[in-house]
Amino acid sequence: MRVLELFNEHASALSIGDIAANTGMGRSAAQRFVYTLHWLGYLNKDSESKKYFPALKLLGLVRGIHRHHPQRELAYPLLEKLAKETRETVSWVELDGDEVVVLLNIPGSHVTTINLPVGSRFPALTSSSGQVLLSQAPQAQLLKMLDALPPEVRARFGSRSRAAILAVFRKAAEEGHSFTEKNFGDDGVSVSVPVTDFSGRPIAALNVSTVRSRFDIAQVRELILPRLKSTAREASI
Repeated sequence: MRVLELFNEHASALSIGDIAANTGMGRSAAQRFVYTLHWLGYLNKDSESKKYFPALKLLGLVRGIHRHHPQRELAYPLLEKLAKETRETVSWVELDGDEVVVLLNIPGSHVTTINLPVGSRFPALTSSSGQVLLSQAPQAQLLKMLDALPPEVRARFGSRSRAAILAVFRKAAEEGHSFTEKNFGDDGVSVSVPVTDFSGRPIAALNVSTVRSRFDIAQVRELILPRLKSTAREASI
């Protein structure tokens, strides 16, 4: 798995030497793992450079993930409809430890759009999706996560105190949505709302990402948020 995860960090094909160096394992161990993954069909090998890159068979694992989450799969047409109505990027996002991960994504139709490929990860505390997903989390859990943030991520909260940061999550719980800015550059605006299961527990977040040159937060609140909340209600059990 360490070998496969390495290709998330490197866009180009990798040699066995590259893989050994970047995983910290010995060359012979890297070679055995790479040969096995190649034999199983999860890595392809370039005949000229002798370097390896991910094979399409890996997509079968993604399909398996979605098949075991029918609520997510059934929501896809709803996301498509919302993306068509807003012309902005719409995503289904779930919590994974201290991060959120994009599991469904419909790109916006504008030339200038926010690109959030499936598999993209972001720190949960500073993302609008993470804030709605953690809005019901115990205060002790939030403070522990806050203390563990790298300084460059913590800086996204600016000069806010710990109490002020906790208030962000209380507000998300009360209002049922959260906004963030500048997560994708100086022009980014993001809004998320929770998708719940039969008990009302947040299991995912629906997110719309746009740019301030088209929608500022006031316009997102007025024009996009009502549609987003309506879609989330339909996607909830």
